[in-house]
Amino acid sequence: MNPHNFFAELKRRNVYKVAISYAVVGWLGIQIATQVFPFFEIPNWAIRLAVLAIVIGFPIALVIAWAF
Repeated sequence: MNPHNFFAELKRRNVYKVAISYAVVGWLGIQIATQVFPFFEIPNWAIRLAVLAIVIGFPIALVIAWAF
């Protein structure tokens, strides 16, 4: 497959927009979790779990963006 065609297809399917949006919202979610969770005395493992869920969700979001 031609790399130029591949990147053009990513752009056509709005995968770039989904990746950037997910990264921004994920970063914001992590920032909120690290600031708010200790205030409510939620354990540190919950912050790690939230970060892990966001990281695992990134490729899933890209696959869904590609499909639709």
